[in-house]
Amino acid sequence: MRYLGHIITQNGIKPDPDLIKSVTNFPQPKKIKDVQSFLGLTGYYRRFIRDYSKIAEPLLQQLRNCQKGNHHLKWSKECTDAFETLKQRLTNAPIMNTPNFEQPFILELDACEYGLGGILTQEYDGEKYVIAYASRTLSTAERKYGATEREALAIVWATKYFRPYLEGNKIYIRSDCKALEWMRTAKDVTGRLARWAMKLSAYQIEEIKYRPGRLNANADSLSRNPLSNNDINQLEVSTIETAVNLWQNTNILDDIRKEQEADSKLKPIIELLKTKPSTDFNGKRSPYILINGLLYKIKNANKHYNQRIVGAKHLLVIPRAMQNKLLEWAHDHPTAGHGGQQKTLFRLSTRVHWISMRKDVFNYIAACQECQQFKYNNAPTASPMQ
Repeated sequence: MRYLGHIITQNGIKPDPDLIKSVTNFPQPKKIKDVQSFLGLTGYYRRFIRDYSKIAEPLLQQLRNCQKGNHHLKWSKECTDAFETLKQRLTNAPIMNTPNFEQPFILELDACEYGLGGILTQEYDGEKYVIAYASRTLSTAERKYGATEREALAIVWATKYFRPYLEGNKIYIRSDCKALEWMRTAKDVTGRLARWAMKLSAYQIEEIKYRPGRLNANADSLSRNPLSNNDINQLEVSTIETAVNLWQNTNILDDIRKEQEADSKLKPIIELLKTKPSTDFNGKRSPYILINGLLYKIKNANKHYNQRIVGAKHLLVIPRAMQNKLLEWAHDHPTAGHGGQQKTLFRLSTRVHWISMRKDVFNYIAACQECQQFKYNNAPTASPMQ
């Protein structure tokens, strides 16, 4: 099956040969714009080319020179080698395995002084399967981070980049920075690391395991030859977004599952979906779906496939017993800053779902003593008497 420039088969995914021809027939660049076009074409399929950014480095350097004010193309033998190698590698691109959402994902990560690298893999049936490669350069500010912060940034970046695959699934992280092992359970972190810890709490990270650099060479090579953030069009792996685990303890998912099954209104829906996943609700497809035993609300119930959403979102359904905890997280938590009604509602509605959310949010904020005490009075004052 052809889809968005790819051929999807029972064995996996590969680039569409018809579109690959536009790369193999691409003439040698004569100006910077030609280099940008070529890297845009090859970058779309970079998930199939290991060490893509390492191969493309001479071409990427041309773009960096352009950013510094030098708009003249200085073509060299290294550029020719990179140009021809990318065309050859793409012509013989391997078939990448499709993700198995019944199995956990493994993120192999590394960070160096100027880049981040990551490989998304899975291991089952005695085999290791590569799902995709990724890399990017560090910004000027990020290059000032310490080694531990850079490694932590790699985790935050990679989980966001591969988010469509990772949310709602178990994740095992492999890194060559031993200091990161404490990050998942640390309680006294502050500043930047605290914010990152909050972001990572939305994922079901089972383990952050140290792996010596000599065993982490695959991710290390990607980080040391990163793909420029601004120079290459990034491949959008999908538009799937699922909302899970909004608190720091990832084991809370088990508690949510138990509370969903105990909720008098949610239990009948769960039991129905267990027996008939595609059960109609009043003549329409079910607006809910079960994933790993958890109940989710589908924004567009007519577009779900293989327990995933195409162009829509999974919203984790929160049982009544846990809704107040979510309101506290979205409004009272230090990172929330006692936001207003619309801000708090947006923060929740883009991640989770329950029927009376808008009403509950407005009532909760109206009853917040801190908000009432420090709320700015926007009412117009009376004009002074003339």
